[in-house]
Amino acid sequence: MQRIAFISDVHANLEALTAVLRDVDAARPDLLVSLGDTINYGPDPRECLRLVDEAADIVLAGNHEKEAAAPEPDELEGDARELLDWTVRQLEGLHAWERMREDLLARGAAAAQHRHQGLHFVHASASKPFAQYVWPGHPQHHLHLNAQLDKYLVELLDAFDATHSFVGHTHTPSVLTSYEHRELFPIQFEWNRRFTFLGPRTLFYVPQGSRQLEGLAGKKVVINPGSVGQPRDGNPDASWALYDGDTIDFRRVPYEHARTAAKLRALPVSLDTRRYFADRLAEGS
Repeated sequence: MQRIAFISDVHANLEALTAVLRDVDAARPDLLVSLGDTINYGPDPRECLRLVDEAADIVLAGNHEKEAAAPEPDELEGDARELLDWTVRQLEGLHAWERMREDLLARGAAAAQHRHQGLHFVHASASKPFAQYVWPGHPQHHLHLNAQLDKYLVELLDAFDATHSFVGHTHTPSVLTSYEHRELFPIQFEWNRRFTFLGPRTLFYVPQGSRQLEGLAGKKVVINPGSVGQPRDGNPDASWALYDGDTIDFRRVPYEHARTAAKLRALPVSLDTRRYFADRLAEGS
């Protein structure tokens, strides 16, 4: 089985991307896959898309690339839309962007997914490649709405026909699987107790920091490597994952988020937008 490195949700964060690519290079994988959303939210969309296009063997489009290529007025909130408008202007004339834009306009949702040796790569979910989050919702609902959320996760898992699938979009490293496979998650390791969900039929596991899980072969799982450029699991370190068919190695890489935040605060967009995207980097939120 090939050793495959997965990155996702770079979101124009050059400092995080370069730190992760150094770590990926040191691991020497056979294949590098980017699961989409390389642009928007961050200050360096042009350089990040160029780097990802050069480094990755497979590059998916995410919902932010889709919005840049074929915008729908109500698809993004105001601050994200404002930053995307600026982002699109930065991408003008970039060959990697023009190729992705043409692909998106020609193939639509097919540009957000790819199949490789029995594996399924998709930006969001099997049913809605651009839009649906593979996660159980806000943690405050995990107990009160446990049955409903469990049913939703069963539906998400069932929609994937591959044994091992890989998604992005949520900005949170995770493994979605059936509860029967709970022994995949070693008892001696801490996990992110805020975001992990336990239902009667499903288990949505979020690792705490860097973590390696073994014994995946033959077990149906949906894996998210987390976000390179804007983690939202309470850990500001950039996230990526290395997979070999039986093992997933979640990696966290520190980077100079203060430098990225300073660039964001200097962008020619509204003060509220600058603050919103800059301040959250240090919090991993």
